[in-house]
This record gives sequence, structure tokens and C-alpha cells, in this order.
Amino acid sequence: MKHPQFPHAKRVLLVDDEPIQRLLLMRALEPLGVEVQEARNGQEALDLLRDSLPHVVLTDLHMPIMDGLELTRRVKALDPLLPVILLTADGDREVRLKGIEAGADDFLKLPVDLVELRLRVKGHLERRKLQEKLEDLERALFALVRAVEAKDAYTAGHGERVAQYALWTAEELGAKPEELEDLHMGALLHDVGKIGIPDHILRGDYTLTEPEWRLIQEHPVKGDEIIRPLRAYARLKPYVRWHHEKLDGSGYPDGLTQIPLLVQAVTAADIYDALTSVRTYRKVARPEEALQALENEVRQGRLDREVVRAFKSALLRNRALRTV
Repeated sequence: MKHPQFPHAKRVLLVDDEPIQRLLLMRALEPLGVEVQEARNGQEALDLLRDSLPHVVLTDLHMPIMDGLELTRRVKALDPLLPVILLTADGDREVRLKGIEAGADDFLKLPVDLVELRLRVKGHLERRKLQEKLEDLERALFALVRAVEAKDAYTAGHGERVAQYALWTAEELGAKPEELEDLHMGALLHDVGKIGIPDHILRGDYTLTEPEWRLIQEHPVKGDEIIRPLRAYARLKPYVRWHHEKLDGSGYPDGLTQIPLLVQAVTAADIYDALTSVRTYRKVARPEEALQALENEVRQGRLDREVVRAFKSALLRNRALRTV
């Protein structure tokens, strides 16, 4: 059921083996201006999902060939954030728990209250729209990171390498899976604020003036401003804003003396990768020289000893001591 008056209509995949029930639900959804795709069972629904994903899946629980629980599991395997609403005449707790375990986001009891149906679907559509906007923003930010690295051929891949080294270090430090996820994104984005710095300053192929050096030191603040709209902003901010902070207060931009260990993992990775990568303004350091530089940071009270220990251990464990 397409709506020509809504050329960019949101799509709802309706899965039910009862034709009368599908017709009733489709008519109930008409005021929302959505495009409804129909399927008679879970297998038919999966065939439709191969072409493109809808914005909401509305599925009956009991169907032949593939029921709603299995369909829900398959949908969540394709996209964990795609909303799935289960329709069921079963009111017992066991059925609901199975639905939750399968990944269902919402439940509606049959026979359906059609007003409630519209409100529930509308709410999930709005949340899905917001999620897509945030995902678009995240993709744009990572495109900015690539643009930053493209400004100077010598920094290509820097973000990915820093993220990998920092992840390995965080694992050595016993970080939780959700912490590793935030660290990975934060490390990838740590230099995004450099997008506004002129290319000739970033290349550093001459001695920078004091104003130019101050401009470079502003990139963590610029990065902080760029990532502010992200839903994960509060968790990513420490990596983007504080990766140049030092425990003795000599870092920038905030002169902190207390810095989370996982942020210091990004700092150590950043220093190591910069030293062992080709630059126009200095000789490439051997891996052992770069590790010695990290030890010097510890001795001078700028980096935590445990972080540098974990960093070394992580490189050895992953056989990643770089050779130039």
C-alpha cells in the first residue's frame, strides 16, 4: 500500500498470516501516511528484508513456516536497533519473556486497540527517524576524520592505528565491553577538531610560530564542539577533549591532573603512533625508542605507569611492535 502524496513515506513491514487482520491493521495505519509492506509469515518477511529494511516491523506471534519470535531474532541480527512490535493474544508472562529475549521492543495484545496501535507505531517511527539522523551525523564525523587525515599524506590511517592500540591497551587494563566501544569511537574521533586547521600548519614542515602552535592546541576544544550533538557525547568527550592532557598539569586544553586511565591509553597510543610514523619534520623513531619516550613520560609524572605497562604488553601480545 503506497501513498503517492507521501513520496518519502516511512515503511512499516506488517507480518500476519490472517488477511482480514492485515487489512484491518493497514487501514488503522493509514492516518500515519506510512507505506505498508505485507508478508504472511516470517520467511516472506525475511525475503522482503533482503531488499531493504523498513522503519518498523509489526508482526504476529503465531504464524506458519516461521513465527514472530524467530522473525524477531532474525530482524535483530540484521539491525539490532530496528524496532519490532509483537502482536499476540497470549497474555501470560512466559510468552512476554520469550519475546523480550528474542529482542522485541514492544508488545500489543490482540485484539488490537487501533488508536493505541497508531500511537505505538508513531512513537517508534519518530525514534527511528532520530536514530537515523544521529547515524548520519556519526557518518559525517568519520568522513571529517578521513578529511583531516587526507590533508596530510603522512597522517593517513593515524586514527585507526591509535584506536587499535588504545583498544588493546584497554583490554589489558580490564575495560568492560561497553567501555571498549566508547573508547574505539572516541579514539577514531580524537583529532576531528583538526579539520579547521590550515594544511600547511598540520604538515609541520617548518618551525611553527607561537600563534600557529596555539591554533593547533585548540583542536581538542574544536573537536569537543563538533561531537556535541552526538547521543554518546558525554562518553566520547574525554577522549576527544583530553587526549593531550598530562598528569602533571602541563597538558592542554584544561590543564588536568586527574585523567581517566582509558583516556591515557589513547594518549599513549597517539604518542607512539606519531613517533613511529613518517613525518616531514623529524626522523622516524624505532619502536623501542617510542616506548622509551613513553617511559620518559612516566618518569616525568605525565603518564600513569600502569597505562604504559599495559600498552607495552598489548603490543607484544598482539605482535604489533612496528618496524619501519
